[in-house]
Amino acid sequence: MKEDQMIQTIIHLAKVARHEGLRGVLPLTELMPDAFSRRGVTMLGLGAEPDDIRDFLGVTAAREARVKQMVIEGLAGIADGENPEVLEARLRLIAGLGEACDRLSKQS
Repeated sequence: MKEDQMIQTIIHLAKVARHEGLRGVLPLTELMPDAFSRRGVTMLGLGAEPDDIRDFLGVTAAREARVKQMVIEGLAGIADGENPEVLEARLRLIAGLGEACDRLSKQS
């Protein structure tokens, strides 16, 4: 889904929530393009607190971004002829730093 389509979809959800209440958005989860946004709409419809939605989706988005960064670094390393053991160490470092950040965010 492109950015403009996502904006329109979210505004539609906002209007439905305004007129029907938060539970009114539950049937509209199918409008969302992926599991990430469907989970967010489900949380919204079930009455989750704004901070809970931000926290859960924020951690999920960070994990997804980390995996994508690992793909980028891994493929670029392969293209650069990097030693597989060195590449593995670098990818594990990315994963480990991300896990540490996740743990810290849960503690705060």
